[in-house]
Amino acid sequence: MSGTLLCWHSERHGLKVLRGALGKFAEQSIPISRVIYLVQAQCCPSVPPRINDARVEQVEIELADPTQHQIIYETIKQQVVPRLKSVTGPLHVNVSPGTPAMHSVWLVLHAGGVFPPGTCLWSSQPSRLDPVQFDVTTYLAEVRLQQRLAPGRPSYDPEARSTARRTALGNLFRFARVAGVPLLILGERGTGKSRLVETQVAMLKQRPHRVVTLACGGLESTLAESLLFGHVKGAFTGAAQARKGLLAQADGGILFLDEVQDLPRPAQRQLVRVFQDRQRRYRPIGSDKEISVDFELVCASNLPMAQLRERLDEDFYDRLSHLCVKLPALRDCREDLREDWEQVWGDCRVDANLPAQAPWSDALARTLAEHSLQGNLRDLQRLAALYTAWFEPGDEIRSLEKALQQWSAAAVDTLAAEALSSGTREEQTRRFQAALAVRTKSQFGTWKDAAKVLGCDAKTLQRDAALIRSARSAQQAAD
Repeated sequence: MSGTLLCWHSERHGLKVLRGALGKFAEQSIPISRVIYLVQAQCCPSVPPRINDARVEQVEIELADPTQHQIIYETIKQQVVPRLKSVTGPLHVNVSPGTPAMHSVWLVLHAGGVFPPGTCLWSSQPSRLDPVQFDVTTYLAEVRLQQRLAPGRPSYDPEARSTARRTALGNLFRFARVAGVPLLILGERGTGKSRLVETQVAMLKQRPHRVVTLACGGLESTLAESLLFGHVKGAFTGAAQARKGLLAQADGGILFLDEVQDLPRPAQRQLVRVFQDRQRRYRPIGSDKEISVDFELVCASNLPMAQLRERLDEDFYDRLSHLCVKLPALRDCREDLREDWEQVWGDCRVDANLPAQAPWSDALARTLAEHSLQGNLRDLQRLAALYTAWFEPGDEIRSLEKALQQWSAAAVDTLAAEALSSGTREEQTRRFQAALAVRTKSQFGTWKDAAKVLGCDAKTLQRDAALIRSARSAQQAAD
């Protein structure tokens, strides 16, 4: 199968480097049918559309300084990596053209798993073409490999743009690799806690094939203990046959307690005894024989730490809280929202007639910048469903406008209901003013038009809307 060559333009030697590399590939019987040729925007070389049998795609790259590693790295990720999604055959990267910083960035990107599996790096010299041996495995590469193997299970980009998410994921990757210590993940509903456990945490703990999950909500005490520890035949009324518990099923893998605050306290006490023993020994209900298991415990909760402490048994809480990661809400990571939307769209797109690329517009960008996102990823899933419902081939922008209109209206209704739910008179008044500002702006399109309708100025409405965001940020900081 013909491959794609990715490389920089050589300012010193011009197209001679590219022609020479293509010639060496031909000599080694490595077919190249496409070249993605990166050229600094301030340089405008005359590049023919074809060289030998390869189609050349000249890509102008906005690059202020070709000697700064960080600038090159971010530029390539933003301007070049998305183009690689269209690569169907093998990808080859010529690391030789460009500055030494450019050479280094190719190696770092390759080690981080940014390129498709099987990508080959090459060093082109006037007399030869040599493969670059740089087989380095990093957790970034492992995460991205899992994302490619399971594209229907979206997960956060490990190199997030926002400081809040980058910090949280950095802690997650560090803490998840500590063996034998429970990991606690906190975050609002819809922030993707379960998804992270099933993908990145499982991979980082090197137990990707067995995550046993218990949704703790609504469990009665006896049922919870039976589910966790199992029981022997006749252990209690209705135990017609022996049952293997979740601890036994999780042997060699991960036991994930979702919304752990709802786990009945007797079951919490039983788990404390298990974790006091290094061999993780326990007895199934009704049995006099101990069983020893090997599993990692991961727990998740949508409560802040202070409330979780009140809900859990003290000893159980003490054992859970050593390694804690708090996932930020999407509204606190707006720099990542476009990537989040693309991930969600890829997961929700079930009809091949729908666009492969996530729909995007200036209106969507503005809406995401202001939306309350109370449901976090679930709000984006709702938008994807609305767009799917309104989609008309050939009228993608109008379809997106209709979906956005309904999506924003639903968010305003949620905010309005929240405004009159609880709190002091002053707090509810502020929330009502925020809901009024957001609703009117959503209906009339701009702050200026909304202010005209309500008989005030635009800054007043923007300030009212911002009060809710400030209050939520203060509450999160207190938590």
